[in-house]
Amino acid sequence: MFDEIEGLCDKVVSGMQVTTMTAATLAPSQDVAMLTAAAVAVERVRRSADAAQLAILAELARRGFDTGPDGSTLETRAPAGEVAELACDTIALALGCSDHDARTRSRLAVRLGDDLDPLIRPLMDGAVTERTLRLVADETQDASRGAAAAVVAHVLAPMRGTDVPRIEALDRHDLAQACRRVLDRTDPGWRESRAEVNRRERTDVRTYPGPLGTTELVACLPSETAHVLMAGVCEIARERQRQDPDLRVGPARALALADLALRGVEVSTHVTLGLALVRGPSDPGEAEFAGDDKTAGETRTAGETRPAGETRPAGETRTAGGARAVSAAEGRLIDVGATVEPWVGGVEIPRIGWVPGFVVQQVVERLDSRVTRALLDPETGTVLETSTTGYVPPPSVRRLVELRDTRCRMWGCDRPAVACDLDHATVWPGGPTCGANLSALCRHHHRVKHAPAWSYVLHADGSAEWVSPAGTPRLTWPTAYAPAEAPAQAPAEAASHETTGAPDPSTPTQPTTSGAVARHDTVDHGAVATAPPF
Repeated sequence: MFDEIEGLCDKVVSGMQVTTMTAATLAPSQDVAMLTAAAVAVERVRRSADAAQLAILAELARRGFDTGPDGSTLETRAPAGEVAELACDTIALALGCSDHDARTRSRLAVRLGDDLDPLIRPLMDGAVTERTLRLVADETQDASRGAAAAVVAHVLAPMRGTDVPRIEALDRHDLAQACRRVLDRTDPGWRESRAEVNRRERTDVRTYPGPLGTTELVACLPSETAHVLMAGVCEIARERQRQDPDLRVGPARALALADLALRGVEVSTHVTLGLALVRGPSDPGEAEFAGDDKTAGETRTAGETRPAGETRPAGETRTAGGARAVSAAEGRLIDVGATVEPWVGGVEIPRIGWVPGFVVQQVVERLDSRVTRALLDPETGTVLETSTTGYVPPPSVRRLVELRDTRCRMWGCDRPAVACDLDHATVWPGGPTCGANLSALCRHHHRVKHAPAWSYVLHADGSAEWVSPAGTPRLTWPTAYAPAEAPAQAPAEAASHETTGAPDPSTPTQPTTSGAVARHDTVDHGAVATAPPF
């Protein structure tokens, strides 16, 4: 019987496809009442589908894997009401959702399969949303089984004077209050104990990418602190609006919050830019100095002097006139302080969002900033000294991988690479400590990679392939990918490349604006000649 689920779902999908085409064709000729009735009918199907999926996840979330005494992989099952370790990662890959969504739905599904079991019925009938059930689950999260049962019975009972259950009749605010009133009667003191735990353990400040060029700053604070903070933000925002009547309230509050947070604080920024070191004809303004040997990969301009005895680090670029960076797009040096045009493209920061290039330029020019330039050698595609015979990656290797990956290489994870472990794809010492064998994995997904029944392969082109215990494959690509259109090759030349795997010395390198130099062959940091399939 269970094997018929896929067939039943295929029929439902077919029905929804017909519904979609019918609506697209005939909806313009229908009145509002008919359109509303159709939307309600489709919503009922969607909610019922959510109930079916949660029923499946209630069991799938309890399945885990362990290693047996003989080294074999054994399937395990967590106790009722508990989510198996790493089960959410399997679900996230299978459903193509974020780890947070998978974890949230898995916890709800397990609760619905345990102490909140009666709540599945109104969802299955399409009477309520999954979000409504999650509200009840959140309100009863720390309650005893008896208190949770009392809450379930109360919200499923009809409202006084009606036949409609409270869970359907009440909005989210009133439903939450109804749950809390029951908990007050059945579990006195629950509010104080939960508030104490929340204030101690759940306060936090996080960032998420907002609309392009913005970041959402989300703070969970003690209630009285949040009240005072918001009052201060509103007061400063009103003052800003008095000074600028055209300023809308939203931007005014955002500026006010920044004023409060940075008031009396000295901030020193550190901007790390992955720039391409372009080798080719010297710039007219560039000159060599007699008796002054440049370090490998160093670029300097006329008029620059080096103090006696100074040793320039490999790959450093600077002039006496100020900070300079290599423009991979133009293949020349640009004076940061002299040009009014953006000298670097926008920067995508994990968990923050996209920062326009002119903003980065302003940060470098106006604030007390340090600029780290990681110059990538076009002959190897890497920063110099990007390999070692030891286990621990040297700073140059870590900087390379962080600039290349920018975030955890697990599909859907946005943990910044600077906060991740550097994992050897092929275990050291069997695999070298170099960019081709290293990738950024957050601590959680580092454990997932080594968990039983999981597979992780870092390919030569920089892509990382994950396969979950359920057999779901997912492919991720390094963020600082360096795509370039390869010129047409003669069949014989192409065959030569395929046979030897070695680059053609006559093939020129192509400067790119992506922060790396692309070659027409695979380089040891993962850049390839063709664009990734996305």
